[in-house]
Amino acid sequence: MLYREKIGLQLKAVRKDKKMSQSEAADCIGIDRSIVSKIETGRYTGSLKIYERYLALMGYVLTVETEEPQQTDFDTLSELFKDD
Repeated sequence: MLYREKIGLQLKAVRKDKKMSQSEAADCIGIDRSIVSKIETGRYTGSLKIYERYLALMGYVLTVETEEPQQTDFDTLSELFKDD
């Protein structure tokens, strides 16, 4: 699962805990309900400003941290590039 999908699921759970519909959440920050849906399903690729506003509405802030590169072993590589 992608990070965006995990974040979206968490945001959806918080919104539901707040007993808000997607439409109500969208109205609070002045966006269309379809954008809330895209954020919650990990499909949103639009403005970071809108993403931050939705995060803030749900009580979160956007932070950035470094990630160690993942090493792929040869078994995984050979599986990815299988010549069937």
